[in-house]
Amino acid sequence: MFDSLKSGQITIEVNALMPEKILNILWNNEIYTCNIIRVNLTTLRFTIYYKDYKETEMLIKKHKGKVRIVRKKGLVVLLSKMKSRISLLVGVILFFVVIYGLSNYIWAIDIQTQRNLSPFEIRQQLTSIGIKPGIDKSQINVYDLEKKMENLNDQIMWIRIRVEGSTLKLVIKEKVNPPSTEKTLFNQVIAKMDGEVKRIYTNSGNPAVVPGDIVKKGDNLILPIQGREGFQIEVKPSGTVIANTFYEKFMEVQISGDKLERTGEKSSDIYLSFYGKKIYLKKAINEFTNYDKIEEDGGFFNKVTYFEKKGKPVNLDKDITVKESTQKLEDSLKKTLSNDAKIIDKKVTVDDIGNGKILVKAIFTVEQDIARNIS
Repeated sequence: MFDSLKSGQITIEVNALMPEKILNILWNNEIYTCNIIRVNLTTLRFTIYYKDYKETEMLIKKHKGKVRIVRKKGLVVLLSKMKSRISLLVGVILFFVVIYGLSNYIWAIDIQTQRNLSPFEIRQQLTSIGIKPGIDKSQINVYDLEKKMENLNDQIMWIRIRVEGSTLKLVIKEKVNPPSTEKTLFNQVIAKMDGEVKRIYTNSGNPAVVPGDIVKKGDNLILPIQGREGFQIEVKPSGTVIANTFYEKFMEVQISGDKLERTGEKSSDIYLSFYGKKIYLKKAINEFTNYDKIEEDGGFFNKVTYFEKKGKPVNLDKDITVKESTQKLEDSLKKTLSNDAKIIDKKVTVDDIGNGKILVKAIFTVEQDIARNIS
């Protein structure tokens, strides 16, 4: 029995013209056989040790016989089957070990807020107290964390924090401030921006300003009364107030020296982040002298890309560059103005800021309606 468990046994069927002759050959080669059964005239079934199978098969085929395995048994047979699947078994074990290890960490933070608080703001505050993806669950006490968040943000009325799987979930209720007791004055025409009054056109109401006045945003422009003193009546004011308003824009331009530009070459790091430790899947060979570095933080899976930059000689005409830059600034401003606004003047200054760079500043005077009707 011990030898059977140690060596293993195989039951085979041998088909030959003279199967007894093959049996004698096996005995002559000291190959142990047992449980011999004649199946038919040309076929014998018997059992041999697993370790003798290769030699038995060779002898049978040498004497023009055919062999077929009927059954296998024994510990060594089981081990041979497991050997072919050992890599799969190891892979499965490693998979569950990794999954178990990762399950002890927080990999996602789910934040539910209401109207005024943004998840981004809450995430920043969590980071400031050390709570971020990759942290060990054992380092988180949800009740202490709730108190800390309430102390950090006075807009939080109530907060519930729980760990669900590998996700930290926050549900936040915000404080609702009481409505303002200040009375809002209706039926007004006020200035929506600073400016110098040029012309006033009233549909109803008396002007509160005259041409040449400098007004600030929120100043009253048209009074809710109409008529001369002693003959005044209350009306809903409306009208148009044309004023000169002022916008400042600037642009930094390189006109000489070398300008760094991307060449199109790039390299990247790809790594997994476990609680502050990095496991690199790919390491960049960064031989670039100058480069842009772009980091993509995915919490668990991260990437850093390096874009090579090389200097290209720049030699631009200063006057032409200033003119083109001023036009670009003006075009940029026009996109923000209403259709009735028009640019009536511009003052341009140029400062040399070194390293072949200049700073083009332009102050534009824009004539537009600054009246805002509140009703």
